[in-house]
Amino acid sequence: MKRKYLVMGLVAGGVLLVATQALGAAGTSGSGLVSEGISLELGQRDFRTYCAACHGADGKGDGTLGEFLTLAVPDLTMLAKLNAGQFPEERVTAVVDGREEVKVHGLRDMPVWGDWFDAEAVSQDTDRETREIIVNDRIQSLVGYIKSIQGK
Repeated sequence: MKRKYLVMGLVAGGVLLVATQALGAAGTSGSGLVSEGISLELGQRDFRTYCAACHGADGKGDGTLGEFLTLAVPDLTMLAKLNAGQFPEERVTAVVDGREEVKVHGLRDMPVWGDWFDAEAVSQDTDRETREIIVNDRIQSLVGYIKSIQGK
């Protein structure tokens, strides 16, 4: 039990460190943040930064922290196959942005990335509307990337 909390603390600490660095960089620029737009490159970058530790670099559920979790980490490359060949885009989006909790996890082991992305988009020169655009573009990019790695 202690091991699980230690690992969860390490994961949360690592994510917090990345978010803090991003916030620090945003605060020193002196100009408002803007969206990068929606792209597979952005989705892949966010996947590697936030998801790969548990889900693995290729999304197959073989991340380095997976062995410390109580349940197996899902193979994200099989989502379409497990849903009759259709990628469950709305469900994946809802899990990523935090609208839908994965019940089998019990306590929410996976952070709500919509909240993290919003915190990273904070800048004294960036208004709420712009932050929402940035967050939505990042979520759509991440979901698009997960869709792009589906097995055939």
